[in-house]
Amino acid sequence: MDLSYLVNQIKGDTNIPTLRLRQAYVVALYTSPKRLDIQIAGDTNTLPSVKYLDSYTPTVGDTIFILTNGSDILCLGDIAV
Repeated sequence: MDLSYLVNQIKGDTNIPTLRLRQAYVVALYTSPKRLDIQIAGDTNTLPSVKYLDSYTPTVGDTIFILTNGSDILCLGDIAV
């Protein structure tokens, strides 16, 4: 896994951080602390230790929306099907 590639995928334009809504998939769960490992749609690299809203109960395989702002990532919840 190329770390600089992952960082650039998350950050986007390094000069001006912008808020982005993106689709991703849950690939792993952790309970202490509450975190997710995700893959952004269209990519095969895993981003570890992503925070999520307390009202969301994640499941491996969920299709989710995430907010990114620079290197900050927050999982909003799953997409209803």
